[in-house]
Amino acid sequence: RLAEAATGGLRDPRDVLGPYIQVLLDLRAQVRADKRFDLSDIIRDRLIALNIEVRDTPEGAQWGFRIS
Repeated sequence: RLAEAATGGLRDPRDVLGPYIQVLLDLRAQVRADKRFDLSDIIRDRLIALNIEVRDTPEGAQWGFRIS
């Protein structure tokens, strides 16, 4: 739903939603560092529910839209 709404305009949806998603990814990184994997999973699952895919890499979390 979130990805669909963002793709309807003329701007790149990553530019529109990126700062908000980055806040969530930063929070997720912090709770992972604190070994609160239960909270980390909740954040990831909520993003997935919004069609935002999160990939954990050695450089940090990356995200993209899951368009179905």
